[in-house]
Amino acid sequence: MKRKLTKCTSMALVIAMAISTLAGCGGTASTQAPDAGSEKPSTETASPEAADADAAKGADAAAEAEGAFHDTAELVIDYAKAVDPKGADIVDGSFQSTPELKGALADQMIGTQNQFEGMNIGFSQHRIAGSEWYEQLVDFAQAEADYLGVNLTIYDANDDMNQQIADVETLINLGMESIIVNPYNSTNVGLDSIIAADIPLTVVNQAVDFSGPFTFVSADVQDSGYKTGFELARYYDEKNGWKDEVKAFVLSSAPQEKESDLRRWGQIMGWTDYMLDKYGKNNLNIVAYQYYQWLPEPAMNATLDVLQANPDIDVIFAACDGGAQGVEAALEQIDRLGDILVCTIDGRKSVLQWIKDGDKGMVCDAYNDPRQMGKWAVYMAALQASGVSTPSTFYVMNDLVTTENVDNYLDPNSTY
Repeated sequence: MKRKLTKCTSMALVIAMAISTLAGCGGTASTQAPDAGSEKPSTETASPEAADADAAKGADAAAEAEGAFHDTAELVIDYAKAVDPKGADIVDGSFQSTPELKGALADQMIGTQNQFEGMNIGFSQHRIAGSEWYEQLVDFAQAEADYLGVNLTIYDANDDMNQQIADVETLINLGMESIIVNPYNSTNVGLDSIIAADIPLTVVNQAVDFSGPFTFVSADVQDSGYKTGFELARYYDEKNGWKDEVKAFVLSSAPQEKESDLRRWGQIMGWTDYMLDKYGKNNLNIVAYQYYQWLPEPAMNATLDVLQANPDIDVIFAACDGGAQGVEAALEQIDRLGDILVCTIDGRKSVLQWIKDGDKGMVCDAYNDPRQMGKWAVYMAALQASGVSTPSTFYVMNDLVTTENVDNYLDPNSTY
């Protein structure tokens, strides 16, 4: 059976979908105005009085109140492709993944259809607007919820920490049976209140320092960074041999953000380990280090500025594909495409195509798939609400895509 998915949210949700040629990554960033040539973002806003009225109607009413994401294509989910473990993933009241579940493709739903019919789950997302990555995260969370029969209520805080704290409090007051949070800037946005209310908590995407009980659904981004840094070093070494100095520009996503730090640490460690293993010494000289807030335009501007001051840079470490897109745009402007080698994290098909093309210096990309995270976050949240014990950390696949295996991963029909 195929089911058309319309991306839905609660009426209290404020959405500004900024459509741009270059889409941001799965991290925290302030909402940017679209370029002059892009469409204006559409916004749907409920008045405070309407939001209060919705809250008073309770969880069922909140779950049924729907508004639509504008300017985005509808998904078509084929339920016949779903991976149904038929209960084999629950052993003595605890979740244990099966080989089939671990191998589920991004567009395959997981669990049994209508397994949690009528369950109410809340999702507090710190931002959607301007990020294709976040849109995919929310879309596939909604797709999985529809498949499982879950009423999913989504709030977008628009990168406002205080608003996200208020959104979390609203979801608690609505009596949600389980709550998913993608926290602003890796901060505790009312997570204590969720635990105090005895509501199961699932944190998705953004790592957070929080001591309470919760299940964290993400990719192992430090490992992803390590893989890309190691492969960049291997590729550079194969192409150039040992050089006493390799000048690097590090594009990190956001300051004081754990997700950003883990990616950067991994990339630098990967390069360093390759060189130490082969030569017993390291040759990496980081001559520039900039933040780009997960968005392509700041990454492009930072790259242009850094290359003007340091034209002899050899390699660039990008924390996500949005950053890599900005890097490539900058290199194209100054006619340097292919001269500088780049590694990145996310696994978007546009970047995988650059790896396949082989003429832009894009060496490798590790998967950080929002579709996998969105659906697994909902499944874990539903399992918790049903009394199943779930792991403290659940990592989705983070395969490394290189010039040698890109054909195994590049799917022109992918939504991501």
